[in-house]
Order: sequence, then C-alpha cells, then structure tokens
Amino acid sequence: MQKVKERMRRAIDKEGCDSFVVSYSGGKDSTVLLHLSLELAKEENLKLIVVHSDTLVENPIVHEHAFSTLKKVKDYCYREGVKCEVKVATPDIKYTYWVNLIGKGYPLPSHRFRWCQDKLKIKPVKKVMKEIKDSVMFVGLRSDESHDRARSLKSRSRGDFRLEDNGIPVYAPMMDVSEEEIWEFLSNSEPPYDGSYKDVISIYKEARGECPLIPEKNGYRNGCGMRFGCWVCTLVREDKTLKNQIAFNRELKHLYEFRQFLIDLCNDPESRSGLNRKGEPVGYGKGALKISVRKKILEELLLLEKRLGKKLISSEELGLIKHIWEKDISLFGM
Repeated sequence: MQKVKERMRRAIDKEGCDSFVVSYSGGKDSTVLLHLSLELAKEENLKLIVVHSDTLVENPIVHEHAFSTLKKVKDYCYREGVKCEVKVATPDIKYTYWVNLIGKGYPLPSHRFRWCQDKLKIKPVKKVMKEIKDSVMFVGLRSDESHDRARSLKSRSRGDFRLEDNGIPVYAPMMDVSEEEIWEFLSNSEPPYDGSYKDVISIYKEARGECPLIPEKNGYRNGCGMRFGCWVCTLVREDKTLKNQIAFNRELKHLYEFRQFLIDLCNDPESRSGLNRKGEPVGYGKGALKISVRKKILEELLLLEKRLGKKLISSEELGLIKHIWEKDISLFGM
C-alpha cells in the first residue's frame, strides 16, 4: 500500500496543505485508508481530520464497530501526539429517516425517488465539509468494487486520482487497488491503534454467510452483492447482508422483520393518500402515506424498541413528528 500513501503525499504537496481529511465508514476499504492516513499524519506532522457519516439508521454491527474504532483512533492520537480531529456527520432532525417517513409520510426510498441519500448522507457531509478550509480530502473508492463504481469513477476522474471538489479537492488514491490487495493488507497488518483487524475481517465473513466467492481477474467477488448500509434500506430487494448476520446476532432478526413490515405496509396502494405534500391529487396508490399508516409504523417502531431494549428514535424526532401530524390533518385527514 506504499503506492497509495505516496499518492496521498503528492496530493497534499500539490495542494499546499498542512492538514488532510479522510472519509471513514467502518468498511474494509476505508479501514485501510484510515491506517495509511494515521501513518502519514505522524510521519509528516500533518493534521488528520476523520469524517464519519452516521445516518442514524446504520447497520448496528458496523455502527458499533465504526464508533469503537473512532474512539481507539482518538486515544491513539492523543497518546502519540498526532494532530487529529474526528467529525461525525448526522442529518438535521428535519431530515432524519423517521421524520421523513413517519412524520411527513414520504414513501419508502426507491431508485425512482432516492430521497434518503441526499437527506441522510449528502447534506450532513456537506455541512461538515463547509467547516474545513485549506485541506484535501481522500476517499477509499475503488474501481473493482463493481462495474457501476468503475463507470462512476471514470466519469468523475480528472486525472491523477483527482475527483470533483467537495468544498476542498477530493482524491481517490485507492482507485486501482484490488480486492485481493485489501484483504492481504488487513490480514498481514496491525492497526496503529489498539486491537487488530480480526474484527473487520470477521464482520465481512459473517455478512457473506454461505454466499459464494466468484473468481475474477484480480481476485474474488462476493456472489451475493454484499453491502453495508442502513438496516432499513429498501433500495435492495433483499438485504442479504443483514439476513446472514442474524446467525451471529439474533437481535438483527427483529430489524430484518421490521424492514419487511415496512415494505409490505408502505407498498400497499391503500396506504397512500393519493395526495402529495402540497395536498394536490396525484392518483390512487401514490402520494404521501396516510396519517393512520404513519401512526401504525410508529407504534410498531416503539414496540421494536422495547423488544430490543435500545433507542431507535429520539424524543426530539417524536416531538417533531407529532407537530407535523397536527399540521397535516387538515390536508390528509386521518
């Protein structure tokens, strides 16, 4: 991975920065990038800014792993005198998943109406990035993740691993790194902070379950299209990752079943009001969810909280949801 670190060093020199930003999700690629970033920050006496995006409905296994790692990183940097700042990007309360779904009655996110990406990820990260000046950002995107990712990176590339700006220049120094190289690095390296990479390797093994590994030119690809993201995600037909993880954490079965409950209820034409958020007719089986349906979802979500003994929705979200309902009754009725 020395080539990746050299690319990062060249980009920092080119941009004339004394600090740099790394995007960390908790996945294998961003874990490798974080490792190299910590080494580079210490070697060059640079300030490292770690940005983590938390949608508030993340896969709980990855969420716990990511925040545990971030704490270890902060402890390591304090102990070693490495200049480091961790920024967690979360959606504003008016944009959270539950406020939009249960409060405003948005339909479930789909490829035709992918409202979640903008409200839960893009807006929060942009807000955090506005606070960062005179720096450069590195992301762990790789071309061999998928054909779609390869096409996307090719269209966004400006040469020399540079992508578009996000308030500051963005680079993808791992663009040509293979899956095999990623696993080789994690299997043969120890993190600069406490612990090992056995935990992240284990997360992927559990998520893969019985899915086959398909041989490719530079290694292997998971045959099940394994992905980590929000546990409520409906952009995939079936969340095989969450389903496979149930074998190792039975609590996830309740989340998996609740996701299916959402799909069955919200995709029923009878659940839709036939009106958009402005109260304009859009036709049967379309428009915002009926308030009675929103209430049913909230009831089931609160029951799920009790079953798990964990908070899934904040008191602030509950307050805003009820306020939205009060205003919406005049438009949508019950």
